[in-house]
Amino acid sequence: MTQPMPRQDSKKDRPEKPPPPDSTSTLDVLKAVGEAATVVTGISFISGWLYWSTYYSTFGLNPLELDFSAAVLSVSPIQVVLRDWQSDHAFVARPLILASIVIVLLIGLFVHFRVSGYRRTGVMLLLIAIAMCAGAFHLGRHDGALDFGCSSRLPDVAFVTSADHPLTPGDGASSCVVDSELSCKLVLHSNSVYHYFTTPELEACQPGAESAGAGFATAEIPDSQVRMIRVQRRHW
Repeated sequence: MTQPMPRQDSKKDRPEKPPPPDSTSTLDVLKAVGEAATVVTGISFISGWLYWSTYYSTFGLNPLELDFSAAVLSVSPIQVVLRDWQSDHAFVARPLILASIVIVLLIGLFVHFRVSGYRRTGVMLLLIAIAMCAGAFHLGRHDGALDFGCSSRLPDVAFVTSADHPLTPGDGASSCVVDSELSCKLVLHSNSVYHYFTTPELEACQPGAESAGAGFATAEIPDSQVRMIRVQRRHW
């Protein structure tokens, strides 16, 4: 006896397949944001080194001979921006706001392209690196020229030398070393050496005077010749 053929369900009777899940998940977005944060942290380290190398080159120092720590290079850009914001607001305000907007937009585009699977993420990273490094370079030049002139924000310093190594004016020493007067600016203490320069005279800071820089070479004094140091810091 012939078995009846099973009735085939029509397409209308078949249950509809669930729509495919959205390819863009929250996890993908978080991964892209984490990648962007990692890249920005690495670029911050590079831009920090670029800023300080440009800054100290203004004083005639070789940045390759200075002792820069990784922590200082990574965190210092934030501290530098805050200092410049308070001390030189007119110069920093507009470029800083513009640069922040551009970097945030580039990071947003990087996350979007990364999640969408586009091949333009490398371009976004390159643009972020160029923007941050260019800003660090120009800010380093500006701050170096400012601190090497009459409006220097560097702390005033005086040295009390050791009795075993007394310095005299005949040695080319400044009054901050010979007479322990707060007449010099402390640039940096690195590798057991103090780097400083003599504060410009008031006459050199008058309008029309040659005051683009301090006009004095950066001097050095090692720790072995210093018994005590006096430092007077200024408010931003």
